[in-house]
Amino acid sequence: MNERSKKTELLGSLPIPKAFLAMGLPAMIGMMINALYNLADAYFVGGLGTSQMGAISVAFPIGQVIVGLGLLFGNGAASYISRLLGKGDQKTADKAASTALYSSIFAGAVLIICTLIFLNPVLKLLGATESILPYALTYAGIYTASSIFNIFNVTMNNIVTSEGAAKTTMFALLSGALLNIILDPIFIYVLNWGVAGAAAATAISQIISALVYLYYILSKKVFSALVLKNAASQRKSYQKY
Repeated sequence: MNERSKKTELLGSLPIPKAFLAMGLPAMIGMMINALYNLADAYFVGGLGTSQMGAISVAFPIGQVIVGLGLLFGNGAASYISRLLGKGDQKTADKAASTALYSSIFAGAVLIICTLIFLNPVLKLLGATESILPYALTYAGIYTASSIFNIFNVTMNNIVTSEGAAKTTMFALLSGALLNIILDPIFIYVLNWGVAGAAAATAISQIISALVYLYYILSKKVFSALVLKNAASQRKSYQKY
């Protein structure tokens, strides 16, 4: 039985308890692994001083808003896609997956650009003091600019999991999180980049996770056809209503 047949069986005919374990456990582990990003940054940056640690804390809500945007599109699409694939409606599932992915990237790009333009007042609004602000601008600037990869990853997490490939999601998150833990002390202390090193480590780790998903797409292991024309087709079908 090939991989696609296994996914079809998982989504369409496997008993609910077995399907729940097959999809739920890797997804839960992946979410726990994803929390390591912030823990790793906080742990290693904490050795630099209170102002640097404060910069990470102040920038944290920005990251959560950006991640939330990916979840907005990803979670909404995941439930719909799973039900469509379960009943064999591949065409509509392709449109839903493509719409979710490209919409999240577009909306994320707009949000990131607006955040970068108003980064200084945003950080002050979040509580950055005069001593924290320079470090917060450095960390948040790099982190926010690279967050487009995070939006892609979060959306793909949900799409891939909805197709029954939760292990791929777990691997993508694990590879990024472990790399972040390795790069943080190197960039922060060995290369003496400080908070910029923490942000750079996170950015590179997110890019690696995105490459895992990109490989998954290009190798045609992804069940849904994630092409732009599907998103355009879905938008036209909405306009009819």
